[in-house]
Amino acid sequence: MGRKIFWVIPVLSVAMFCGTAFGGPNMKPGKWEITTETEMTGMPMSIPALTHTQCLKEGDLVPQGNTTVGDCAISDVKVSGDTVSWKLTCSGKNGPMKGAGKVTYKGDAMEGSMNMMMEGAGMEIKNKLKGRRIGECD
Repeated sequence: MGRKIFWVIPVLSVAMFCGTAFGGPNMKPGKWEITTETEMTGMPMSIPALTHTQCLKEGDLVPQGNTTVGDCAISDVKVSGDTVSWKLTCSGKNGPMKGAGKVTYKGDAMEGSMNMMMEGAGMEIKNKLKGRRIGECD
């Protein structure tokens, strides 16, 4: 009996640590308002910031905007602490684009960036992302 208790305590301790250490970022699921500021190399004028809402939940942590670049696929999503990173590949009328992004969650707020390259034109697109939770999902 004494030996069983000796093994149970370390196993429970490891299980509790893994459950909290790998539980995901500090993000409150719900409806989020996300603002994207975009800067494009070679553009003489600034692009107005765009704001949209999105339901973010566990397992769906990548903010996505109202994009007009075409069909986009998100891949290689990784979570490290409170930071979520991903890769993005888009096809559209202006040619293919590739990029990567990351956001850091802080409970009911987040900040991050997403940089993309328009392959045919060699144009770089830099996005700053800022978001806040505004309530429950519809």
